[in-house]
Amino acid sequence: MKLKGLLVVLLVLTVLLPLSFIFQSASIPYASFAGSGQNVVIVAKEDYVFARVVITVQPLASAPGVQISGGSVFPAITFPNGTTRQVPVTTTFVFTLPNSMVFPLGQSSASGPGYQVSPESPVSAQLLSGQNSTLGIDNSIPGIHVYQYLLTGDATISVNVLGVSL
Repeated sequence: MKLKGLLVVLLVLTVLLPLSFIFQSASIPYASFAGSGQNVVIVAKEDYVFARVVITVQPLASAPGVQISGGSVFPAITFPNGTTRQVPVTTTFVFTLPNSMVFPLGQSSASGPGYQVSPESPVSAQLLSGQNSTLGIDNSIPGIHVYQYLLTGDATISVNVLGVSL
């Protein structure tokens, strides 16, 4: 009886252990910015990772009990393709970042201003405060995709990245 129980436990561990390596996540908890200029959200991932990025932007002017002296600037977010959108009310943006290969053919690692990815941590999310869009990020690293989201204005932001490697 004890042997059967031990075999069941080993079987469950054998099935669940590989699954723990399939899912990855990175997040930036809520951070508020008023008068700090531009902020850059950097999301990086390996080629084989299928990721979902959720960015929530709440203007500080619409937050209850918040007063900004000297007037408030409604935030704007600029996406990696160059499109800019004003955010006068709390808005959640959801992006899907597809994988471009099914199985990793090699082990690639890369790091730069605001990101660091490796086979052990294939997704990365960082927020660089007071930066601008001329941040020197190398987007030509084989096997790595880097996305920049530029936030200007007074806002609270949170970022969650959920990835699955197939």
